[in-house]
Amino acid sequence: MVNYLFPSVSSALKLERYCPHCNRANANIHSGIHYRPISDLKLSGIPQRRMKCPFCNTTWTVRPDGIGDGRQRSDMIISFGVLLYVLGLSYRQVAKVIRASGCKGSKSSIERDVAAAGQKARQMHLQGPRMRVNILGVDGTGARMAGKKGAGVLFFVDVQTGKLICVEPVKEADSKKVRQHVLKVMREFGAEQLRTDELSVYEGIVPEQQHTICLAHWLKNKCRRAWQLHRQLKTEGMLFEADDMLDLLKLLHAEPRSAVVPAEVERKVRRYINCRHGTLWKVNQLLQHIERTWERVSSEEGDRTNNATERVIGLTYKIRSKTMRGFKSWDKVLSHPYLSEYLQGNDVICDLRKVV
Repeated sequence: MVNYLFPSVSSALKLERYCPHCNRANANIHSGIHYRPISDLKLSGIPQRRMKCPFCNTTWTVRPDGIGDGRQRSDMIISFGVLLYVLGLSYRQVAKVIRASGCKGSKSSIERDVAAAGQKARQMHLQGPRMRVNILGVDGTGARMAGKKGAGVLFFVDVQTGKLICVEPVKEADSKKVRQHVLKVMREFGAEQLRTDELSVYEGIVPEQQHTICLAHWLKNKCRRAWQLHRQLKTEGMLFEADDMLDLLKLLHAEPRSAVVPAEVERKVRRYINCRHGTLWKVNQLLQHIERTWERVSSEEGDRTNNATERVIGLTYKIRSKTMRGFKSWDKVLSHPYLSEYLQGNDVICDLRKVV
């Protein structure tokens, strides 16, 4: 459970005698205390007064903490709306909830609040201290952009902690940019190992001993292909070969998983190595690919998959993108994952005062 710290509006007026223009002290009171209405769950109005600098003649307004310059809504109401949106409500539904609580709020104002909070969360994340990453998980997904097709984003995640590292506007099909960004992030965070799915775009970025393939992706792909070949061989009357595919499925799922290619898999490879036609040629290709990639599939203790990256993509991006027609700008696409990551809390505490 995450404890959210909401900003609150102070009822006391704090005089600020430092000029915001020249930073000199001893500013003079320029007006009496005036009260103006605000939209808040607890207060209906706040005191404020004007100050004037005797050196540069700049005037400004001082007001209690918890209400921004020129805002009619308190920071608490803004934080409440941002949290409701990230939890799954639409801009329109968030505005309805806020109005039902007796406060002001519109669809457009909620959208601006979320965009501003996302930009702050992104800046805080990128300007924060660089953590040391052992296993860097990389995966891409399509970006739903209003009026645009073929956009994509690349997610970088610390596999061991499940924390988001960064998000880049790169399509997985663009191999040159993918390689550039992966190398840059690995150098920046000192990653010792790269974990991806089987896409060829990730091949050769780092030496093979530093690149591991996600066990879940690998198993899903190989088992689906083996099962398809089993049914096809059975239909063609090659029952012995069909049973070989069933044996292969058992070897793929066997636990504990061997770090080296099992002898039974090598025997099957030799059995079909000279097949060059028809379904048996497909069996030969599958077995050779399994033999080539077996030792590159993650086999160490703990999480052997890239599921941490998939979970981050789902929680910080996909759930929201599926409920809308598309983000309107790249700024919103890139800032939303950072805001979602921030609102998941650090050490079960999330201070909303820092992003509002």
